[in-house]
Amino acid sequence: MSKLKRRTEVTVNKETVKKLNKWKKDLLEKYRPYLTVRDVNQIGRRHWLFCPIQKRHVHLLSDGEYRAYKKILSSKSVVKIEEQYALDIDETLDIAVALNAIHPRDWETNLGYVMTTDFVVTYKNKSGTTYRVAYTFKYWEQIYEEVDGKVNKIKPRTWQKFDIERQYWKARSVDYRVLTERDATKAEAWNFDYFELAYDFKASKSELTEFAIGFVEAWLSAPHKWLQDHFKTLAGKTGKSFQHIQSLFQYMGLHNLLPVNCDKHIRLFRPVELEL
Repeated sequence: MSKLKRRTEVTVNKETVKKLNKWKKDLLEKYRPYLTVRDVNQIGRRHWLFCPIQKRHVHLLSDGEYRAYKKILSSKSVVKIEEQYALDIDETLDIAVALNAIHPRDWETNLGYVMTTDFVVTYKNKSGTTYRVAYTFKYWEQIYEEVDGKVNKIKPRTWQKFDIERQYWKARSVDYRVLTERDATKAEAWNFDYFELAYDFKASKSELTEFAIGFVEAWLSAPHKWLQDHFKTLAGKTGKSFQHIQSLFQYMGLHNLLPVNCDKHIRLFRPVELEL
């Protein structure tokens, strides 16, 4: 089959073009995801939430995407995250032809679907320069298998789609990465949600410094104490409420001001680990 025939097999209807153009136009005012939880009828949990950090509603199409979003958002260098980001369908169709791959489509009608990238993240480096990274999320067992200690890729069709995305972002000098639940764990998402409770908390630099010194000293003297016991100790020493001390801890965790190990669930009735 010639490339020309493959390109003309998959067509695009007016409704798809209209929806894509409207989305592009809307971006001139503010970001909105191309796909929302209402657009997806797949089995599985979806998340429609208000993000206090980005100050807008966010649409995440699986628990894995939710955890990945939280993990990315926890980075100090993140400027913004744009989820369910649409790719120009004319360009992805041409890329599919070049790769000799089948573009995502309705197999009965051969009408092409607009491809989306799960997350397009803008970062800022130490010099103040911004750059973008595109991420796709998939569960590990959907794209890999381990045989005799060797990890192999499975589902070639899925990897074809990844290759189309990768080439699309390469043309824009944007790095493209595939994430799995091994990159963003339940514990990390849980901990970020816990820290995020203090997003609106206000504290002076001196108070934060005083708390950091006091908490680290308390932890070094008794690293196996429960977290709530450290809070009670600091509340007694400073005359502040338990809740205020907890909010200071959450705020510092949210802004990466305390070297807390977030690989395990942070709970009041467990010890917490510091990476000193």
